[in-house]
Amino acid sequence: MCLSGGSLAATSAIAGCLGGEIETKPIHIGALLPLSASGFLKTVADHHQRAIEQAITDINDAGGPLGRELELTVEDTALDPEVAKRAFASLVDLGVVGLVGPVVTDISMAITDGLAKREVIGVSPSSTHPALASAGMKDGTKYFARTAANDIQQALVMAKILNSDRYVGAETVAIVHVDNSFGTGLAEIIDENAIGTTVETIPFPTGRETYPGRVNRVVQSDPDAVAFVTEPGNAKILERLAKSSYDGDFVLSEGVIPAEIPSHMDAMYSASVAAEQTTGAIELRQKLDDITPLAPYTQHAYDAMFLLGLAIQQAGNATGTAISENLVSVSGGTGQTISVGEFARARTILDADRTMNYQGASSSVDLSENLEPLNAYIIERVDGGGMTQLELLRASFFRGVVA
Repeated sequence: MCLSGGSLAATSAIAGCLGGEIETKPIHIGALLPLSASGFLKTVADHHQRAIEQAITDINDAGGPLGRELELTVEDTALDPEVAKRAFASLVDLGVVGLVGPVVTDISMAITDGLAKREVIGVSPSSTHPALASAGMKDGTKYFARTAANDIQQALVMAKILNSDRYVGAETVAIVHVDNSFGTGLAEIIDENAIGTTVETIPFPTGRETYPGRVNRVVQSDPDAVAFVTEPGNAKILERLAKSSYDGDFVLSEGVIPAEIPSHMDAMYSASVAAEQTTGAIELRQKLDDITPLAPYTQHAYDAMFLLGLAIQQAGNATGTAISENLVSVSGGTGQTISVGEFARARTILDADRTMNYQGASSSVDLSENLEPLNAYIIERVDGGGMTQLELLRASFFRGVVA
């Protein structure tokens, strides 16, 4: 062994004697968020960024994966696929090995081929289209993951509400959906699984105050129920429908009902991921108490970043391929439970070559081979300004149906 007088010199000398240099450079991590969006999506982007930064702080304060700090760069997707591609290229030029995002399905679909080509792993907190279950593949490795459930799950829950005599028992259904990949994909699955006849399928654009033609189509077709599909914060047409002469039932996609429920939503049904009041969920709310209530999928953004750090630590290597190959292992299994902020404990477990199971802020986040979780759902109904939980559908309800 070589000796030297100073501690830093000694470290370098020992590394030289062992035939290599100890890697201490930061690990570059990215995020793709709609930073320039307005209204509700701007709030989502801001909350997601705070959650991602909090996860990085928690990881770096514990010494970082492999003893290296994570260094974050956030790029704006501007809700434009071409802008998103350029933002992704900028992150690649910086040498990122993984990223959190994108938020919106259309943007995720625009970059999955690039993720695979450049072997960078992306973990979306909120892109839920079924097609993404097989996106981002190269040579048997998947470079697109997500911490939010596949839309097939909520479509099956919405169909159950429509079909069951316990709830709606609809013989005729109108499907009203936002006119994008998310809305179209979810509408197709609802149509396939609803027992009743679909009398109208009505896509609607965003950003309008009134939708007289579309509202009139629903009124004229007079279905037993309307299956309404949109992203959170984009429900102006729903208000118009609820205040029209239509008097049937409404079944809403996840996240449409806000924290302060307006009166026109009374008696509407919703499919919602079962919120788990875990230690991790409570801990994250405390860490981000200045921005509570948290926008939808904020917890998923924290989990996405934390899983990236855990996968690097377990892999012993900071590459997109290595991260992808270790995400399933660190997210689930029978090992010791790790939760929000417990990166130091996770390092100790992994360094001892033991298994661990991350229980996140959003859910248990047990990723499948498609790198997506299978979550429990709740059937809910608005009741006098509050939410009444009617039925819990455990993850086993979907097993074998969701690929």
